[in-house]
Amino acid sequence: MLYLVRHGETDWNKQKLLQGHTNIPLNEQGKRQAKQLAEKFKDIRLDRIYASDLERAVETARTVGAKKGITDVQMFERLRERCFGEMEGIEVVKLDELLPNCWTNWGEESVHGIEPLEKMQSRMAEQLKDIMEEAKEEHVLVVSHGAAINSFIHFVTKGESGTGILRLKNTAVTSFTYKEGEWEMVTCNDDSHLEIPVS
Repeated sequence: MLYLVRHGETDWNKQKLLQGHTNIPLNEQGKRQAKQLAEKFKDIRLDRIYASDLERAVETARTVGAKKGITDVQMFERLRERCFGEMEGIEVVKLDELLPNCWTNWGEESVHGIEPLEKMQSRMAEQLKDIMEEAKEEHVLVVSHGAAINSFIHFVTKGESGTGILRLKNTAVTSFTYKEGEWEMVTCNDDSHLEIPVS
């Protein structure tokens, strides 16, 4: 089983700024969300934990790991958010005005240094396949980013969900089975754990 999770909230999330590869840490709300996520997995089997190498994902993953007694969080660059190039740090609404099809521009040439959707989707799918091929029957948690996870959901559902359709919430969990090279989505965008009180 693969549990694919978006990182906790950052100040740039709160301010609705494009993060991409910019390395922004969790804010206090994000740290609380990570603790709530850890509580969710308290009694759920996890054998391995992986994360994007960006701080907001690593901190979220390590919070869950601390609760589960898993100290080795493996990090991969291919699990990073979509790179938004020179647009990183601007308000999302301004990108929407400048490039209204930015979130669904499959097959279009890159502009402003923004990573093509196909490239992001390919690296995510390849990394997650590599993880699950190695994990075999183990249960795995992977912490990544909104646009990156959505591109993978788009890949698995053949465009019925994910990119351009779904808005993933911070620390929301989407789960998948992987067997003989085939993916199936089991749950999607579950943030019910955010109702769990934590100190």
